[in-house]
Amino acid sequence: MVSIRTLAASAAAAAAAAVEVAGMYAGASAVKQLTPRNFDRVVGRTSQPTFVEFYAPWCGHCQRLEPEYERAAARTRGIAKFYAVNCDEESNRALCARFNVQGFPTLKVFNEKRSKRGLRRSVDYQGPRKASAMAKFARSMLPSLSTNLGSGELDKFVTGSDKPKAVLLTTRPKPSDLWHGLAAHFDRRVTFAHVIDPESQVLERLGVNELPAIAVFPDSSNTFELYNGETRYAPLVKFVHRAGIAKQTSGNSGQPAPSRLEVQQITTQADLERLCIESAEQSPIPVVCIISVLALEPEYEESRSEHAQAVSVLEKVLSSQKLRSPHAPSGTSSDDDEEEDSASSTKDSPPFRVAWVNALDAAGQQIRKLFELSDDVPAVVAVSPRKNAVAPYRGAFTSTDILDWAEQCYQGRGMRKLTAELSIADTQTAPAHDEL
Repeated sequence: MVSIRTLAASAAAAAAAAVEVAGMYAGASAVKQLTPRNFDRVVGRTSQPTFVEFYAPWCGHCQRLEPEYERAAARTRGIAKFYAVNCDEESNRALCARFNVQGFPTLKVFNEKRSKRGLRRSVDYQGPRKASAMAKFARSMLPSLSTNLGSGELDKFVTGSDKPKAVLLTTRPKPSDLWHGLAAHFDRRVTFAHVIDPESQVLERLGVNELPAIAVFPDSSNTFELYNGETRYAPLVKFVHRAGIAKQTSGNSGQPAPSRLEVQQITTQADLERLCIESAEQSPIPVVCIISVLALEPEYEESRSEHAQAVSVLEKVLSSQKLRSPHAPSGTSSDDDEEEDSASSTKDSPPFRVAWVNALDAAGQQIRKLFELSDDVPAVVAVSPRKNAVAPYRGAFTSTDILDWAEQCYQGRGMRKLTAELSIADTQTAPAHDEL
């Protein structure tokens, strides 16, 4: 660790160096920046082990720590949080002083224990500054906030309070880190429990045919909803929030949300092929696929709100596009070697497909790499599968501007040949802790 006093003498050189490394933890980084305005709110809304690095961008030790810290954050996604505070920013210095930062980098880890004011308590991390060591330490601090129930205790647990509850039914001898990570994330908002080797009458009552299974009870009324998605952190967070917290808050007994024109997410190669490639092949007209890179952390209300606003812009692009006749000329088909099937539909068809990808997921990172996009979010790229051509968008993130640009792309203007294969196939591997 470098002391602040030692480094203060070289402030001029440090300021010059800061220009070169100002991008620490920027863009789609798994490590998010904290400021005095959001520190207590962000750190306090979870009980997952939370690393906070207090750093200065010109500090050599901080620069060497950055890739290891990033890897640790990626390895523990769903069971721990990793944040950073730039103490070189004038507005952040009081926050760094509050935690008695004497040198850079300083690493503090916040546990589930809280003060009388509800603020989380922290310990100094003194271990090796390697991703594996930090990830191991985070796992060791993961609290056990899920109650072990016998089959006969489930009814009492559900009816004991009106607080939302999430119950895991499993044959494993103990819940995984993923389940404990979910419990820590929803601490004080949703009560978690698990039943190991549940009896047949419990399974029959809940309509469970296969284990593991998750049931969420929004209140004490014995109404519940079973989860039928992937055992991954992000969709599980969305499910628990929707089936528990949101349903209780709205008083909704299960009525579906109003339908709307959907902008679908790309998470795998199969999604990319279905939404863009196969859709273009099956369309009677040339198709341009518009993919937006958005940053979504579904466990955070602020992130969900920003994401919803961005998706609403994309939905307006989707709904405002002008339909095309199969026999109308377009720039993207003027030199196509393919002939349209004479039996194709004669109805006007939409020329654009619109999808989004999460910048924080493997698919989002691969999309960035494939299309050579910057780290800025939101980002947008147009893809013509038939022409194997792409064009990045560099304008304002408004539906009107994006649609105007998309129309230009449809005419073939500003498009360039994609030299790589249209594939994100190496995003399929899931983290080891994504199991129940």
